[in-house]
Amino acid sequence: MSAILSGHEKSSEHLANFHSWKEFELRLRNNKTIDAEHLRLVKNEEQYWQQIVKRLIASVRVLSMQNLAFRGTHEKLNTADNGNFLKFVEFLALFDPRMDEHLRKIKDNKTHVHYLDKDIQNELIHLLSHGIKQKILTSACDAKYFSIVVDCTPDAGHVEQMTMTIRFLDVISNPENSNAATASIKEHFLDYVPLKKKTGAGMAETIIKQLGKMSLSIENLRGQGYDNGRNMRGKNKGVQRRILDVNPQALFIPHCAHTLNLAVDDAVKCCLEATAFFDLVQHVYVFFSASTRRWEVLTRHVSNFTVKPLSETRWESRIDVLKPLRYQLGDIYDALAEIANDTN
Repeated sequence: MSAILSGHEKSSEHLANFHSWKEFELRLRNNKTIDAEHLRLVKNEEQYWQQIVKRLIASVRVLSMQNLAFRGTHEKLNTADNGNFLKFVEFLALFDPRMDEHLRKIKDNKTHVHYLDKDIQNELIHLLSHGIKQKILTSACDAKYFSIVVDCTPDAGHVEQMTMTIRFLDVISNPENSNAATASIKEHFLDYVPLKKKTGAGMAETIIKQLGKMSLSIENLRGQGYDNGRNMRGKNKGVQRRILDVNPQALFIPHCAHTLNLAVDDAVKCCLEATAFFDLVQHVYVFFSASTRRWEVLTRHVSNFTVKPLSETRWESRIDVLKPLRYQLGDIYDALAEIANDTN
């Protein structure tokens, strides 16, 4: 046994393996193994893409917050009309070495994965909107009681859409003082919901179903607000009545500004003097706006306010219509007189 072990210890194979073992031990200690090198390359690649995606998410956030369109006519970098998103990326590359390197790789065909196409943009938008919506719903669930504000309007594709807005009391605790907290009323838009039935029953069913999808209990609903449409406010078959049948504590509050607008509008239409007066105000605007020459004469005489058209939907906007006549009646008269005396 002793002779065999002695011969083995002096063999070239044993010495080579012993050397490899010690070398490997040293590499492990210094983190210099082949696996470690591969892992380092993977980590570098991971950090690279994390930095790129962070910049893209920031671009999506800015464009969304400013209500700007993302895409243009083309979807290629460094071309005209390629949209705000790609222009934002090109702008970042002017000052950001990481983004500049990314665009250089795309240009030199060193990477076919760039995360700049429309599908990635839509996915980022969806992920951000979902995160924001979940945060709103979490706060609403913590508050427990809430109210809803609902309205309907057709979109550009002639599809009736119902907008859902939620109101609740948000209480934020003070981490330094457990007895102190700040409370504020939050109002958040939640979603556009395609509407197939515009009847009171169909809309009430849609509202209840959407609240269920959002994990908001109909039993905790304490207020519902709609406009003055018959299918919304109807006391027998309207949405508010059907919601009250499910939860009697969901107090219905009609749209106060809309109600006031309708009341004032109907009251004024009963007065012939007021109707004739506003018709005259509208005629003044139509007269000047129908010709660029007349408008030029008006702007030469009027310094602060120009005449404006009447609004049929918002009575309050008529205040702005009357300001030019209230404060610059003489100037408007002079402009009309100049046009009347102009033989050309």
